[in-house]
Amino acid sequence: MVDVKCLSDRDLQKQLKKLGFSPGPILPSTRKVYEQKLVRLLVPPPGTPPILTGPREPDGSTDSDDSEEPSL
Repeated sequence: MVDVKCLSDRDLQKQLKKLGFSPGPILPSTRKVYEQKLVRLLVPPPGTPPILTGPREPDGSTDSDDSEEPSL
């Protein structure tokens, strides 16, 4: 995980934007709030499934298995 306290103001802003949050100017008075926001965006709440960020291979399958029935 990224140590948010070590990020420059610009890097902190880039990380927030990358995660879909549009921060205002990062000033000494707002930096701590934005650091906390970044941590909340990076760490999912307990009980939520992890977000897969890698490329997925299309396999042509669907969620329903109605197309294949086991033979007896």
